[in-house]
Amino acid sequence: MTRVALMRCKEYRNDLLTDVIARGMAAAGFDMESLMGARVILKPNLLMPTHPDKAVVTHPEFFRAAAMVVLEYGGTPILVENPNFFSLENTLKKVGYGPIMEELGIQVPDPVPTRPLRWEHGKLYRTIDISAAYFDADIILNLVKFKTHSFTYVTGAVKHLFGVIPGLKKSRMHMRVPDQADFADYLLDLYGGLKYGMGPDRQLFHLVDGVRSMEGEGPGPTGSPRDWGVVLAGEDAIAVDWVAVKTAGLDPAKVFTIGQGFKRDFGPNSSEDIQVVGESIQDLACQFTPPKNTIYGGVVWPLTSKTVKNWLVEKPAPNPEKCILCYQCMKTCPAQAIAKAPEGKKVPAFDYRKCIRCFCCMEICPEAAIGLKQGALQWIFSFKQEAK
Repeated sequence: MTRVALMRCKEYRNDLLTDVIARGMAAAGFDMESLMGARVILKPNLLMPTHPDKAVVTHPEFFRAAAMVVLEYGGTPILVENPNFFSLENTLKKVGYGPIMEELGIQVPDPVPTRPLRWEHGKLYRTIDISAAYFDADIILNLVKFKTHSFTYVTGAVKHLFGVIPGLKKSRMHMRVPDQADFADYLLDLYGGLKYGMGPDRQLFHLVDGVRSMEGEGPGPTGSPRDWGVVLAGEDAIAVDWVAVKTAGLDPAKVFTIGQGFKRDFGPNSSEDIQVVGESIQDLACQFTPPKNTIYGGVVWPLTSKTVKNWLVEKPAPNPEKCILCYQCMKTCPAQAIAKAPEGKKVPAFDYRKCIRCFCCMEICPEAAIGLKQGALQWIFSFKQEAK
């Protein structure tokens, strides 16, 4: 059985968090003594420089508590993270990590140099370039910010590991693997490589910051913060994600990394193989608002026609009342589907025939100025669901 610790924690208070994180790790089967003398990489979610209360990033107090647990058990905490577009230095300052880094003496190696991660059992990719810094770790603690996600349904432990790839190289992968099911297989290849392809002496463990999470049109500022009051801990990312999704009242069948992950041979084969320790799912259950993307609505087929896709699938649409024409959406778009605003217009020009619906533009927009607009014939999906 794969153990996942589900813990209650309603405040970002250091004494509470350090206790909950340490107890959760131990309850989930992590050998706390293995931290002694270990180089421990803490991998938070630092998507963009934004206030932590917006639930876009791993909260600085969650990061502080994890680092203090590492120090308490004799380890050396190291931060490695790759914001998609923004500089890491600026992001650390803006989200409140700066004083923590200085206070605890946490190292921050350059995340840009890469090294190939090889795993012979990959389904789509057997070699993936990741930040070379991860190869210098004895232990990797994946500090997940649980959020809903317009492309992958949720950001969980598996999806969060996408951040081991530097900067805009992540956006390019959306272009190479635009299909959601294939993208899930790519993420599982990456997860399998991190779990098994870095040698037997490295550990990978997952901690989920669910004290305050995000629902709706995440994972960027267009999502809505939600106080949840949970922390999860586990060695297996697929199991951790299943417990998180069930506790949040969302549908595990819509998280392709869970369903497709169960079919792989490096984790649980079903929910029956998962043991929840600590609190019960029923006691902490709630109902998150899911993302609106209709690809999860039970109708999935190869949308090979660009015209059909524009009619039947949501598309990102800029709001002229919020847009400041910073063009960060244009810079991050892997499909080069966004151009500068035509003369007299207040928003960038979107070419929806090129758009691959990765929603990177929504994710990265600092003004939350990009929302979802329904396709002209999307009512067909709604009608079908209501008729069931």
